[in-house]
Amino acid sequence: MMKKYFSFMSFLFVAAIILFATNSGFSQGVSLNPNSLPVITNNDFGVACSGGQIHDDGVAENGYGWNASAGDPSGFCAKFIPTVYPYKFTKFCIALTRLSTGPANFTFTITMWKSTNGMPGVMMDTTTVTAVGVPVWTTVTIFDFNLPSTWAQVTTPGDSVFIGIKYTVTTQLNVFIGGDESTTTPIWPNWATTAAGPWTNPISYWSTARSFIFRAEGQQATTYAHDFGPTNFLSIPSEIVINTSTPIKAKIMNFGTSAETNVPIKFYVNNVQVGSAINLSLAAGASDSVSFPWTPTVAGSTNLMVTSNLAGDLYRGNDTLRTTVTVVASALQTIFCDPLTTLSNWTLSTAGGTVPWASISAYTRYTMPGTATPPGMGCDVDLAGSGNSSNSTATLTTALNCTGKTGLYLEFDDDWYVLGSDQALVDLSTDGGSTWSNLVTWTTSHRSSHEIIQLPTAANQAAVKIRFTAIQPGWDWWWVIDNICIKGYLLVGVGNSNSNVPKTYSLSQNYPNPFNPVTRINFELPKQGFVNLKVYDILGKEVKTLVNEVRGAGSYSVDFNASEFSTGVYFYRLESNGFTDTKKMMLIK
Repeated sequence: MMKKYFSFMSFLFVAAIILFATNSGFSQGVSLNPNSLPVITNNDFGVACSGGQIHDDGVAENGYGWNASAGDPSGFCAKFIPTVYPYKFTKFCIALTRLSTGPANFTFTITMWKSTNGMPGVMMDTTTVTAVGVPVWTTVTIFDFNLPSTWAQVTTPGDSVFIGIKYTVTTQLNVFIGGDESTTTPIWPNWATTAAGPWTNPISYWSTARSFIFRAEGQQATTYAHDFGPTNFLSIPSEIVINTSTPIKAKIMNFGTSAETNVPIKFYVNNVQVGSAINLSLAAGASDSVSFPWTPTVAGSTNLMVTSNLAGDLYRGNDTLRTTVTVVASALQTIFCDPLTTLSNWTLSTAGGTVPWASISAYTRYTMPGTATPPGMGCDVDLAGSGNSSNSTATLTTALNCTGKTGLYLEFDDDWYVLGSDQALVDLSTDGGSTWSNLVTWTTSHRSSHEIIQLPTAANQAAVKIRFTAIQPGWDWWWVIDNICIKGYLLVGVGNSNSNVPKTYSLSQNYPNPFNPVTRINFELPKQGFVNLKVYDILGKEVKTLVNEVRGAGSYSVDFNASEFSTGVYFYRLESNGFTDTKKMMLIK
């Protein structure tokens, strides 16, 4: 049967860890996900090279590496096109992961080649670097490296280069570069080479490859004697909470050919300087970091800026670094979390079927995310040997008190494999189980997923329950779940003594933007009223309702999960007490 075959293949994948590409003559190429199974990776791409040339969607569905037979050195590269001329590339970023048997510290040579007839040609420059702390798959992290100031400029308008890596394969096996395989990502000019060459289209090795996760930053290449400025933010928390200390760290570089002493570096919030300047001294071509303490006092969209103030700076175009962040009124609250080591929190019922939900002691039959650790909870007719699971339910036994909480969402790890008329349902009750509303009905597989489901009607409710319903008429199906949590934010309402209750209505720009697949939308209400927050596609068609209820005065955050939507432009619109505002956001998968 289909499931039996798939389970057997999954077992082989776990046992072997990696398989070689089956293309004749290309057995040197190795991938972490050879069967193109859906994998949700734990990508940590931060802000590295976020202002440069990016041709991936920020999600690594696979990892690519070399077998020892590829020889030393072997490598990869990607095409980069300057935005102005002359141009100098100043930073290279690369997504890396490894097997547990791979080296935690990975040394390689960053190389730039001239572009000749659309392929890597003559080598222009190299620099050897080490990525420290390469994570184990399925975690993929992007590392950024400053390129030497002596690297060549690209001078002829229209010219491009290839930048990539070469490394000693035989002593550094089981390290992999991140690969974007999303079908919505345009195929980008990438090349791969073994030690014997030649440069080869990576599709020959990995048929589903779209873009290596290589990124690069640079600037107009005129060299000045005195040129000093910030390059990028190094640490901006994903959640910035009002009245909470939040250090902002930035990298500063001396781009000039002269050493500089005591250059003032300043930090601004909404164009107002915060704290004192930090004086920084750097040799020509050197870089360092500065950190500014910041405790935000106002919730909402906030502009941050770091500037360098070198007297006599000959190029002011790189003196200022800006970003926009969102300050939330309260930290994310964990209302309920269950690792499912037992099923004591759940009431199990077959409701007419013969196979109930049960504890799952091992995941060898399933493709669960890396964050899931058995035991978990599952409904699998094959384990019972026969029967069906029509309307088998797992229901939270004790209702949760979500009074004073808003922006609630449900998250869990799962592997859901569907055949025929099978269904998986997630339902919500706000009255302790007397009535139920459907949140999700799946009829297509969700393999190795981390699900995030909004619970807009659960805000400020005292008796919240959830339930999972499995509908499987026969064999060859399963639904396995782990790490169930409900989270939300403290509600800032009427009569609250917090002096930061908003004075005006506002709708902030979503963050991050562009995003994939989850972004956060913040809005502020100066008084209680009915709130409607909806998402529309580019044609003006309503595609999602995020809020549709009465809310008190306060600052709110709502996460929009667009995993079910396609890449493109979307609009979100807030309406309350006669106030209306609309903003645009970009989903890139």
